[in-house]
Amino acid sequence: MFIRKIFGLMLAAMLLVLPQTVSAEKTDWFDRSYNFRNIRTVIVFDAAFRPGTDYGGSIEARNLQDSFAQNSSKLKCNVLTEAEARRELAYRLGINFNMMSYEQSRQVIMQNAYQIADAWVTGVVDNLNHSYYVQPARTVWEQRRETRKYYDRWGNRREETYYVQVPVTYPPRRVDTTSIQMTLEMYEARNGALIFARKDVRDREDYHAEKGMFGRIANSFFEDVGKKIR
Repeated sequence: MFIRKIFGLMLAAMLLVLPQTVSAEKTDWFDRSYNFRNIRTVIVFDAAFRPGTDYGGSIEARNLQDSFAQNSSKLKCNVLTEAEARRELAYRLGINFNMMSYEQSRQVIMQNAYQIADAWVTGVVDNLNHSYYVQPARTVWEQRRETRKYYDRWGNRREETYYVQVPVTYPPRRVDTTSIQMTLEMYEARNGALIFARKDVRDREDYHAEKGMFGRIANSFFEDVGKKIR
């Protein structure tokens, strides 16, 4: 029990001196008059990057879109991808999407979404940034495990474990960071009204950590919206 208490104190001390490696901040708005439980089918558009965002090329874009598609299952309702919605509308309405640009195709899907879905979702990365800072040298007090040997009153050799506070100096180090800001929105298909919006801002002390961050952003969004639908 004594050793367990000492270990707990050591862990608490380590957490106090370690730098903050992750931060996340979500800001939500939703239409309180809208009944989300009426939603049965949702079109999930491919996530995209705002023009001018340096997102690292097609691989990062695919990672983002895969995270969006995989996590949309948490809505617990019928989900149509953008490609599936395009095919369904082309079949029902005889629309030739091949003659349209990417943006025109999206607009046509949104305008006719009410014929195949109750709502649609978009996700846009507003900012993706890789940076670094230099953490200066620092000295912190840490606990160190020590042992000593002694003889008890019966002449038996014993060993005792104890802990002492010692100063430890860490040299300067470079810390790479990844930061993402993403806007996620859900619209009612019947009239195109915004019914749910989220701004998700995240930072992580890791270089090129966006793949995992995309997954956590998508997971959090679809899970929270799914709770409103169920």
